[in-house]
Amino acid sequence: MIIAKKSLGQNFLKDRYYKKKIVESCNIKKGDFVVEIGPGMGDLTEILLNSEADLVTAIEIDKRLQEHLEEKFKGTKLNLIKNDFIKTNPDLYIPKNNSVKVVGNLPYHITSKIIFKIMDIIKEDIESEKIDSLTIMIQKEVALRLCAKHNNKAYGGITILTDLFCKKEILFDVPPEAFVPKPKVVSTVMQFKVLKNNPYFRRLKDYKTLKTLVKTVFLNRRKMLRNTLKAFVDPHLIKTVDITRRPETLTIGEFIDLANEIFIFMKSGGDS
Repeated sequence: MIIAKKSLGQNFLKDRYYKKKIVESCNIKKGDFVVEIGPGMGDLTEILLNSEADLVTAIEIDKRLQEHLEEKFKGTKLNLIKNDFIKTNPDLYIPKNNSVKVVGNLPYHITSKIIFKIMDIIKEDIESEKIDSLTIMIQKEVALRLCAKHNNKAYGGITILTDLFCKKEILFDVPPEAFVPKPKVVSTVMQFKVLKNNPYFRRLKDYKTLKTLVKTVFLNRRKMLRNTLKAFVDPHLIKTVDITRRPETLTIGEFIDLANEIFIFMKSGGDS
């Protein structure tokens, strides 16, 4: 018997009703390629393999589960990658000239890292449409942060960086009783659909500048921009936004304008 490892944030989804509901939400069609992050015991994997997907790739870090999955799905269309998703080269699970649908029950403690990794993959070549959608189960609190609007305490860097590439939707909640072991919080399944022609991304001059900017200002979210922007420029040179505002009051459009202004300023060597 395989026992969930607390160090890896493992909570195995056991309720078949929710497993089927997650797969149905992915809207898998013939010809689709599916990538599952952290397949665990393979319960969700089994339903994915019975879908119309041409190929299912599962990425698993736990050696015990790797052996279990190999044995359980021997002779099927499963492509098992034995590695940490964060460290895995996307070329190993995204076929050339094909996009993938990503699905997974994400460990709570690395949810943000995984989402940022996927956003980085999308950003690298948005025109090639490498990722079509992302359907994940995460902590409800994080889901609310991801879908928050400005002027809200839940609004933050992860909200903005995902808005840049995706349309996000909360689908349904999953109670603690659906897992083994039971987590202490409610989980939420949400879906990200990649926007191929997002006007926000088209306006942005440099993604790295925006990413660094939002992480910096939201680390000190209670401080005014005139204090946090010192890491980039003399705040009094900023013309796009009022520097007496706090980061949670800025819309994504205002953050893009601010990032563009900072990028141009830094590229010019600091000349006003």
